[in-house]
Amino acid sequence: MHIADINLPEFFSAAFPSGEAARAFVDGVERLNGPVPAKLALHQAARMLWLADHINEFANGRPALQILFYLIIAEAVAKIAFGFRGEGRSRTYVRRFFAEICSEEHRRQLSIAFSMPRTHQGNMTYDQAVDILYDVRCDVVHEARYFGFHLAEEGDPHPMLTHWGGGDGIAHMTLSQLRRIILEGSILAVKMMLAQMPGL
Repeated sequence: MHIADINLPEFFSAAFPSGEAARAFVDGVERLNGPVPAKLALHQAARMLWLADHINEFANGRPALQILFYLIIAEAVAKIAFGFRGEGRSRTYVRRFFAEICSEEHRRQLSIAFSMPRTHQGNMTYDQAVDILYDVRCDVVHEARYFGFHLAEEGDPHPMLTHWGGGDGIAHMTLSQLRRIILEGSILAVKMMLAQMPGL
């Protein structure tokens, strides 16, 4: 399958109560005329998630690479949603994606995603978790370090010892849980943009 052939309703169906609801939503966005930000965000999220989904074919067990793509999505979608046209401010817009677009449930999940027993710090706040994920992204982009960060596999009840740019700790979140937050957050952003469009 080619990246241009993503079946968007099927791809985003996990964020909707049914396949029919996903198809109706995507079809409504696709019918919008011109370079509508909501349509751009939907397509960008699908492309980056699709690429992240295929990383395991070439680098199995390296979740830092998927996290890089997930945070590219968070940054791009937030910049589109909030109309940012400049350069830089990546961390700011990644934080805004999780703080202003994602749901309270997403933030709750992030707040229990990591702990640092060495510093006697239990679960962190969700924004500390976001900063950890951003540090992982920076490790990959700036240091080519994609091999020290670990997340548990789906169905594995054991937390994972892991390392990121800012330190060591324990990851309680799985990669699929994080992927779902990014997927659902992207749909929430598109819905937010649609709600701001006059006449819709």
